[in-house]
Amino acid sequence: MTKPSWTSRLLPLAISALALLGPGAAVAQPPVRPDIPLGTDCWQTQPGTEQRLATLPAGFFGDASKAVPKPTIKFTGKPLDPKFVSDPYPQGCGCPQQVETKITWLDPHGNPTHDMRHAVKQQVDQTTKIDTCVRRTTDAKFKGKGKAVKVDIQLVALSLQSIAPLKVSFLHGPDKLYDVFVTQGSAQETGTMTFTPNSLAKNGAKGNVKLGSLHVDYDVEFKPKDGGPSVKKTGLKLLLAGTPGTFSQFAVARR
Repeated sequence: MTKPSWTSRLLPLAISALALLGPGAAVAQPPVRPDIPLGTDCWQTQPGTEQRLATLPAGFFGDASKAVPKPTIKFTGKPLDPKFVSDPYPQGCGCPQQVETKITWLDPHGNPTHDMRHAVKQQVDQTTKIDTCVRRTTDAKFKGKGKAVKVDIQLVALSLQSIAPLKVSFLHGPDKLYDVFVTQGSAQETGTMTFTPNSLAKNGAKGNVKLGSLHVDYDVEFKPKDGGPSVKKTGLKLLLAGTPGTFSQFAVARR
């Protein structure tokens, strides 16, 4: 069957950088500089993200499926596994501060209880809103106010899902609805982002950040809502570029 010709239209992900030094992440010893060490930026995709696909030709969803002309898919974030978000890089994203942990005490019958005299077991539940992680693979060492510093970045994880299903018509039988999922591919290239501080002090730095470029390798999966085999397209390419944002960072001790 004929495969679709996919275009590299941009998924308008809201690229932003927020480098915050958590408690105990570094020992505050002089000399202190407002540099940003390599690390991972983790965020939740904002509403309004959409992707227009090239026409899905007849036969893409099976021999009897009709063509779907240039569908536009609206996406929302599909949260990643909390353990993957919190695990240190490269086993995970390395953003434990973005995972919420809830501990519930259970009595001998398995019921939640606030009476610690009858509590015999803990139930630990972890959740996160994070669906995208990008790794800064080099340090941002500021050389002065207003002086831009470029760092290398690479996509670690991406997890999006369609807000509404895609409707596909067939020559015989009823229409079918497919949920659409986008995830990171297996071959990510290195990109760049630029930090420009407009405020530098020993207790931190603030300024503007701009995505230079980020080449993304991604996969798309169409899952039928009524069950059955999925249809996949892997190794797709797109280029993200030029997205602006701001950053705020607490001082990081050099050691």
